[in-house]
Amino acid sequence: MDALISHRLAKVTRLAWHQPGDPADLKVGPVHLVFDDGRGLLLNGRSDWTLEFVRTQPGDEGWLSAYDYDYLGGRWIARDASTEPPFASVIALPLVDWAPTFNAVNEVVGLKLDFDGQQLTLRTWEGEVTT
Repeated sequence: MDALISHRLAKVTRLAWHQPGDPADLKVGPVHLVFDDGRGLLLNGRSDWTLEFVRTQPGDEGWLSAYDYDYLGGRWIARDASTEPPFASVIALPLVDWAPTFNAVNEVVGLKLDFDGQQLTLRTWEGEVTT
């Protein structure tokens, strides 16, 4: 994560689970942050309700393959969320600091990102990344 310090946030891809006939909840689901040098950070809720974050390399879209499946007609849909709250307020700002947040048993359940004084907090709730 420290390697991303001073890099500007360039794009945010958000995934939402879509079940045909039901509206997708756009405020929950995995988040992929891409910085100005092409490196990224994928944040995903794990089955134990903790937060997983994984760095991605420039041009690497392989992380999407884990979400390419159908379950009872439902599937993950990726979209550019760069202009959506809360991401729009930090697009093009440099990352200056970050800190994990922990639950009562010291497991990582969130990540606080400081983009030039603007705070972005992503955390898990019932196994999903929320904003």
